Amino acid sequence: MSTDFTVRPFAFMRLTHEALRAGFADIRAAVHEGASVDAVRARYVDLARCIAVHAAQEDQMFFPILDARFDGAVRDADLRTAHAREDALQAAFEDALERADRDALRVAVDAWAPSFEAHLADEEAVMMPLTQTVADTPEGRAAVVRRIMEVDWEGMKRDQLGYVTASLAATKPLGPVRMFVAAVQTSAGDAYPELEPILRGALPAEHAQALHGMGHLSAPA
Repeated sequence: MSTDFTVRPFAFMRLTHEALRAGFADIRAAVHEGASVDAVRARYVDLARCIAVHAAQEDQMFFPILDARFDGAVRDADLRTAHAREDALQAAFEDALERADRDALRVAVDAWAPSFEAHLADEEAVMMPLTQTVADTPEGRAAVVRRIMEVDWEGMKRDQLGYVTASLAATKPLGPVRMFVAAVQTSAGDAYPELEPILRGALPAEHAQALHGMGHLSAPA
């Protein structure tokens, strides 16, 4: 790994937000551009699965850690209420999708869109400034992220890692892709060989080659 690069373990959470933003924007565009309901559904399924894993990581581990470490910071910012609001708006979208009602889909996705962005932005404003002091060392912060990853290890492997990696590779420069992969590498520790094939499989060949040269991926078999 190059010496001029500093891994930020909590980029695992922050860059998941960027992938969710991109996924939501793609679905909203598809709805408004008249894509078939089946096409919208196919895109939505992957986004919804990633949202579910990420929300569980926050509700079951990240939020409690921040509340305990920072005197109820999440509680005082009322971030859990945002999750409940999101659940209701997402359910309305799913209902329109189930009914294959194009007009209702447009109404539902447009109602959900400002809430979705406000939810992510509010979390980032409260939580991300605190992550550097969750633990005193990068190793300590990586250990905390490992606990977050373990909330649903199998769900993370199945529904989050590949989705986020592919989304970042498609929508961002190499730098954020590298940061996400490095955050997974550092935080997973001795379990990283279990996760690396998922990351590699979600990357274009040129990205994988570059990240191998940077020390984040092993040589292809």
